Amino acid sequence: MYDINIKNVKKGRAFNWIFIGFGLLFLVIMFIIFFGSILNRNTLDSQTTSTGVNPNRHQDSDGDYVYSPIFTYEVDGQAYTCTSGVSSSIGPGEDPHVIYYDSKNPSNCMSDYAEKIDWLILLFALIPTVFIVIGACMNHSISKRIKQIEALNQTGKLVKNLPFHLEESNISVNDRPLMKIVVNYRLPNGETVTLSGDPRYDRKESDEDGKVDLVIDENNPKNYFLDFDINRISGNRSDDYYTGPDLEPTPNTEPSDESEDDQAPTIEPTKNSSEPTIPPAIKI
Repeated sequence: MYDINIKNVKKGRAFNWIFIGFGLLFLVIMFIIFFGSILNRNTLDSQTTSTGVNPNRHQDSDGDYVYSPIFTYEVDGQAYTCTSGVSSSIGPGEDPHVIYYDSKNPSNCMSDYAEKIDWLILLFALIPTVFIVIGACMNHSISKRIKQIEALNQTGKLVKNLPFHLEESNISVNDRPLMKIVVNYRLPNGETVTLSGDPRYDRKESDEDGKVDLVIDENNPKNYFLDFDINRISGNRSDDYYTGPDLEPTPNTEPSDESEDDQAPTIEPTKNSSEPTIPPAIKI
């Protein structure tokens, strides 16, 4: 049994719940606006056509031009105005619009322009719905991931102090990509595989020893977990520690046709020095 800390993985689930929460909030707001407009429309039992329109074109906070038209209409010779109540990048045009109003209170009105915009709001509700679905799917994946990690307590092999490097994951928070641990690991059959850890929601990128620990099911190498500190609950054994070569990739390393015994020692010049480099003594 191992002491596996999955707080970092659970932070990913908490992040997704925030994502879902914002999606639900915007979805509720949009439905309140839409159904409030539908209820208001059902109270309006009469209609007429507008006699004029003020496009009321203005700039929003992003500098884009939007319209909040104000319509004029008449009921029994009395002039009224009807505001749209919403802003849109779609202009009202110059043609007359239908104005719905309450025959008992003609000032209570709604234009067909506002009615159309309300339906567009319902279409825009698909956007937070997509966010909610994505967040829920990601949380489902994280829940499955946690179960896989817990299963490693029964099937996993502990390998401590592996060399590693960091790479950017495909997840960003506040426009900053989350990093992930990457190691190269040699399986018992001699095959070397590249293993990528979970996104570091905790922003941790190193540990005191500069190494990482691995728990892996060598019969199913796709099931593994990487973290900066994993230990046996009963105490680590000497064979838990990695003692093999540094499997981290080295740039432009090509095999030579000569064997190691036949290769002559290479003497590298010392940078930024005018003195000659003295080669090490070679025993014959």
